[in-house]
This record gives sequence, structure tokens and C-alpha cells, in this order.
Amino acid sequence: MKTTLYLARHGQTKWNKVQRFQGQLDSSLTLLGQQQSEQLASRLANQQIDLIVSSTLGRAVDSALICQRILNTPIARLDELTERNLGSWQGQYIAAIKSHENYHEILHQFTEITPPSGESAISCGSRIYQALKGLANSHFNKKILVIFHGEALRCFLAELGHNSTDNAYELFDNGCLLSLTYRHDDDSFQLAR
Repeated sequence: MKTTLYLARHGQTKWNKVQRFQGQLDSSLTLLGQQQSEQLASRLANQQIDLIVSSTLGRAVDSALICQRILNTPIARLDELTERNLGSWQGQYIAAIKSHENYHEILHQFTEITPPSGESAISCGSRIYQALKGLANSHFNKKILVIFHGEALRCFLAELGHNSTDNAYELFDNGCLLSLTYRHDDDSFQLAR
């Protein structure tokens, strides 16, 4: 038995557009972000999605609601899927933070180092892993669209062993989509290539 999880990053927001860290703060979708959410749903129109699950942050919820209108599928919100807590970096422009001595290690690597008052990549990856595993185990043989966040997605994939030295902005466009299978027989995730 398996559960298919379609992992998606929310559509572009006003802060994405100006390269400002959101973390667990929020900003609204741009017109392009709304269009990216529509395109995301259209790409899955033939997949018979059973459920849409989003982070509880507004930008993910808004993307999920757009997808729900197109896919005509129930929607749920899961707090454990929120973006990585970037502490005092939240709300700051990326250009202003890049000079921080641990910037590269915090946002390009998978370590225990945290932004000031924030969450480590390892902690975030573990949180997302547990949330997705729980979701898969409570929806046997279903297809679920999961809409959440770029940095959380980077941390989760690193938890699975898919490490990169790129940051979330470089790895995942807004509205991107990855297919992940959870195999119940051996309790494992497999990323489609």
C-alpha cells in the first residue's frame, strides 16, 4: 500500500517578490502567485486528488483555496506544515541578512545552527517529516496535494538525504510541484525523479 503526496510551494507573495524573509510571518499572494496556484491545480486535474492539505499560514491557505476551487476537493490545514521559524530574520530583506556570519550554514546546509531566536534546519526537517508521515498513515492509498513552504521543503528533503548547497529560493520556484510516495509496507518515502 502507498500514499501519494504531491508537495507544492505556495504561489508568489509580495514579500517573495522583493526578497524579504517571511518565515512564520505572512504576506499576501501577488497576481502571479494566484496564477501559479491555478496552474498548480491544472497540472493535477487528472490525478483525482482526494484531499488538499495546507500549512496554516495565509499564503499556503490562499493557494490551497484556489486549488480547491479548480479540483473540487476537500481541504484541511495542518499547523505542523508551517514554514521554518527564522526568528529575528523574519520580515528582514535577504540582502541585509546575507552578511551574517552563519547565513550560508543556516540557509544552505542541514545543521543544528539556528537563526537568532529561530529553528534549526534539522528541527524543521524532522517536524515536516513527522507531519507528512502522519498524514500518509491516516490516508492509506490516497492522493494528497500538500501546499506549504520552500525552506520547510528544503529541510524535509535534506532529512530524506537529498542535500543541496542551494537555498530554498534557488531550489523551488513558487508553485513548484514534487511527487512523493509513502510506502506503508516498509515505512519509507520515495521521491519521484
